[in-house]
Amino acid sequence: MEWREFIQQYFQAVHQSSMDGKYERLLPFYCTEESCIQDEWNRLNREKRRAEERGVKLLAVQGQVTPMCWVDTDATMEITVQWQENKTLGIKQTKYKEANKRLFQLQLLKTNEKWSIIGARESNGDQKLVVEEEEEEPIIVVSGVEDAIDQPMLIVLGEGGYNAANAVAYAERYWNTTNPVYPRFTDDCTNFISQCLHAGGIPMLMSKEMGKGWWIRTGKGASWSYSWTVAHSLYLLLKSGGAPMRAVTKSSAAELVPGDIICYDFNGDGRFQHNTIVVAKDANQMPLVNAHTTDSSMRYWAYEDSTAYTPNMRYAFFHIRGV
Repeated sequence: MEWREFIQQYFQAVHQSSMDGKYERLLPFYCTEESCIQDEWNRLNREKRRAEERGVKLLAVQGQVTPMCWVDTDATMEITVQWQENKTLGIKQTKYKEANKRLFQLQLLKTNEKWSIIGARESNGDQKLVVEEEEEEPIIVVSGVEDAIDQPMLIVLGEGGYNAANAVAYAERYWNTTNPVYPRFTDDCTNFISQCLHAGGIPMLMSKEMGKGWWIRTGKGASWSYSWTVAHSLYLLLKSGGAPMRAVTKSSAAELVPGDIICYDFNGDGRFQHNTIVVAKDANQMPLVNAHTTDSSMRYWAYEDSTAYTPNMRYAFFHIRGV
């Protein structure tokens, strides 16, 4: 069997297992001696358990898998694939669509003319490496702005009131793509959330220092504050309750409304590594969120389906008032 056919069959089995809950059909695709299968098994069962608790039924699933690059050795293949999965979910007589776009790195082994998965991990997934703040300047991987074009600073004029509907509309428009006005980073979650807040009318708090304010300067000589691009720095700004967001800390996800922000500490060590924006609430009145890095639309807020999940995961919930 050619490796492309093997990968296609694997993801078809993933989609079918999502529909009927019979994840054991995935076992033949793995080299069962490898520990990676246990991590994936745990993730799938967390996702299944959460869906049952929510009363969610998967009505339809559609996926597209595109090999992006691969390295072929004598007996192994290392392949990076882009996987976009679109789900139609039903809950309490209502339907909504969830979508995720992920990059997976698969390591395949061929023995006796048969392929098996010996390694699998999400590339540029939800979790960000923990480093010191002064080292956390993100790396640009895409920029829609030519250096020769000196774009103006993106400053909102006026009173700076927050229009949550505009922030949500922006999150829906750009959840799986890049606004060409802005750079995109390897870890893009906070940059995306900052763009959403700014689109909702939150004005930049300008400074010449990266460690102060909340701002980005685009175009030639682009620069930005830590709080615009680094998850933990934005968390600290929101937690302060100060300008320009004037965020109010909430005690539970159920208290949030569309346009609000959730911060994630995957390891439970006090260092927040991810941010999402609430774009809707499900029939149980719980938040659904959009995010970047693992590009996601209408994803359930708890992120128990994430490859970055740990039992120690903590959340911070913020309602955005605006200045």
